[in-house]
Amino acid sequence: MSWLRPRNLLATILMMALVAGGVLVALPYLVSTDLIRARLIQEISNWTGYTVESRQSPQISFFPIFSASLGDVSIRNPWQSQGAPFMQAERIEVDLSLLSALMGNIEFTETKIVRPRFVIDEPIKSLSEIGEALAKSDGRIGDVVREARAAVLANPAKPDMSTVSSQPFGRVRLEDAMVIFKRPINGAEEQISSISGVFDWPQTSGVASFRGKAIWHGEETEIDSSATKAVLLLAGGTSPLQISLSSTPLTLSFNGSANISKDQFFEGTLSLTSPSLRRTLEWSKTATIPAAPIGSFALDASVSGSATRMKLDGLTATLNDNPAKGVIEVVLDQGTPSIAGTLAFETLDLHSVFSGFMPLPDGSGNSDAVINTAFLKQLNLDLRVSAPKATLGPVNLSKVAATAQMRNGRAIFDIGEASAFDGSVAASFQLADEGDGAALGELRLNGTDVNSASIASLLGLGKRFELGKGTMSLVLKGPISRWSTALANAKGTLSMRFGAGQIRSLDFNSLLSKAKTDRFFSLNEKTDAWLAFDRLEIKANIMDGVASLDTAQIQNKSGTLNFAGIVTLIGKSLALTGDFAAPVAAAATAQGGAATDAPKPEPTFNHTRFFIGGSWDNPFISPIISPQN
Repeated sequence: MSWLRPRNLLATILMMALVAGGVLVALPYLVSTDLIRARLIQEISNWTGYTVESRQSPQISFFPIFSASLGDVSIRNPWQSQGAPFMQAERIEVDLSLLSALMGNIEFTETKIVRPRFVIDEPIKSLSEIGEALAKSDGRIGDVVREARAAVLANPAKPDMSTVSSQPFGRVRLEDAMVIFKRPINGAEEQISSISGVFDWPQTSGVASFRGKAIWHGEETEIDSSATKAVLLLAGGTSPLQISLSSTPLTLSFNGSANISKDQFFEGTLSLTSPSLRRTLEWSKTATIPAAPIGSFALDASVSGSATRMKLDGLTATLNDNPAKGVIEVVLDQGTPSIAGTLAFETLDLHSVFSGFMPLPDGSGNSDAVINTAFLKQLNLDLRVSAPKATLGPVNLSKVAATAQMRNGRAIFDIGEASAFDGSVAASFQLADEGDGAALGELRLNGTDVNSASIASLLGLGKRFELGKGTMSLVLKGPISRWSTALANAKGTLSMRFGAGQIRSLDFNSLLSKAKTDRFFSLNEKTDAWLAFDRLEIKANIMDGVASLDTAQIQNKSGTLNFAGIVTLIGKSLALTGDFAAPVAAAATAQGGAATDAPKPEPTFNHTRFFIGGSWDNPFISPIISPQN
């Protein structure tokens, strides 16, 4: 054919290029910017049902795609005449169909909103009111939501969505957006900033999803969420829902279903991990607990609840490397968050777990820090735990049943029952806010059938005490501002009663001899001798870090050893007097060994008195000269 000849083909291409160039040159004149501006505002208003305003003329771009940019845009609820608009944006950019624009129509293929500021306030106070507001609007979304609400009202359990029309929505990109809202519990204003991502909703009858990132409380968070039946969710029905959040303080994943109506609820599976539970609580502004750092925290559970109440069933969790199973319930509708539940641990480090809920000393620099009791009013707690094996500092326990409670400015850590020191123990610690920055602490410890050797080792007395089982009771109470000074301000009582036992490396006969003759000697002299006793009893009053002995007695077959004086609990110094009373055998009173009717004489004793000074771990003895008996 003649037109396929090179000369004719070149002419054809040149002609087409001239036509295309002419069209491109004429495009700005063929497409009315006023029409685009009016249709853009009309389309946004038709979709949302809200009043749309723009104080600038649109900027039209033909390369690389046909698009329009509308600056200084605000969207306001039509019934809201005052206050901040629902949305203010630096500009809205839309990709348009050129062919439709030439024919006088506006069709969006993608929308980009740059630096919008959303204010979720009156009349939208909660998630449920988002659907309410959309249902009141006159836009196309409002029409769809109203149809879906009618289907939900007709059959809440299984609405017939075939009667609900499906409208194309498209894709919306957010760039550097901000959402301002108020917490439903305390009304505190919150904001989520630097939101960038893509909201996809091809058809209103289908899946809606958002993927992007944002900054909340100073931490960047990645978000991936989708609702399978988004319009049903907005209409007050139930939709499958998937949410994933990933940030430095917390990684969370929920997969289940949700309903955001007035009777909102959700159920499904929840998985979360945190490198620090305290950091997560602080980040979420749930509570601030000034205690030793809680380590990693992770849980998987079946979850159900509402915006103000959540129950975690079949929970498997790990707190500070302590694995546990149980049930937890969280309540947020009373101004102060409440956590209650039971956890069964395989092994349990009581200090590491409960230091997360109250400030317990850990032997480091925190012992001299001021104890801030503000956390006592920021969280209500009723946590019950059990474990076949547990530790509390250097103490090994078994068959442990314990609780941690916080309410009305008071925290209680209680071990109701446990096996320790070869016997059974019960202990509790309380911390109460007395107002004006003052706090009151109370410690109670009771032991039954415990081994004196284990108790002595815990008190820093080494391994000199062995055998001997008995009971003990310790009560301390007083003002507390720092752990380092708590004992110096405490008042209370101490009582111990033990049965047969022995004190190793103590030659008692040599001690009695030296107490009569030597001027000064140490009890730490090495010897293989030991003092056997049948009974040991101590009762003391404690005040300002000093124990004053009411009763301190050791009984054996040779006599009774009594002590009196004071023992300092902080410096471990001693200032005691000792008195060993040995009974004197009674002489025969009748000839031939025959008994008489004379009354028996009062028993008499030989006394050896001495002074004990020095410290618990290095005591010294000096004699006390007294009248001869």
